[in-house]
Amino acid sequence: MSDTNISQICLDRLDILDLFARYAHAVDVCEWEMLRDVFSDDVEADYTTVAEYTQNHAPILHGIEEILHYFRTVMPHIGPGLTHFMTNHLIKLAGDEANITSHNHVLNLAQGGVYHTHARRTPKGWRLDRLRFEVRYFDQVAEKMNRHMNAIDGRSV
Repeated sequence: MSDTNISQICLDRLDILDLFARYAHAVDVCEWEMLRDVFSDDVEADYTTVAEYTQNHAPILHGIEEILHYFRTVMPHIGPGLTHFMTNHLIKLAGDEANITSHNHVLNLAQGGVYHTHARRTPKGWRLDRLRFEVRYFDQVAEKMNRHMNAIDGRSV
């Protein structure tokens, strides 16, 4: 592999990582127009696992305009102040496309999740064109872990 190829792979990975930073910042400060720099115009996003919290909004979204409407509808009662951490990005590059799995923790909630996404290089740069969010509730995991640790320590559960 040439130095040029290695450099391009590194630049692509950084550009893809930047998508997740922009996504988290847009959501945390409620700057929905920033999402245009994250998603492709024809994005499909699946928020089915948090559908119960979306005020009867369809959890599967088609296109950037539906994404913007979704966030404007679902998030105003929360307002700015959430703090999303996006971590553990597994990026599988294949030319002008990439499959990415990223973990998320919302500092203000005992919740986070896993983002399963697909990105592609567009004339505007890298954009997410598919997203599926898999919610995770930390209190359930903590309860299992504490039960396990207490059993090992000989404490009653």
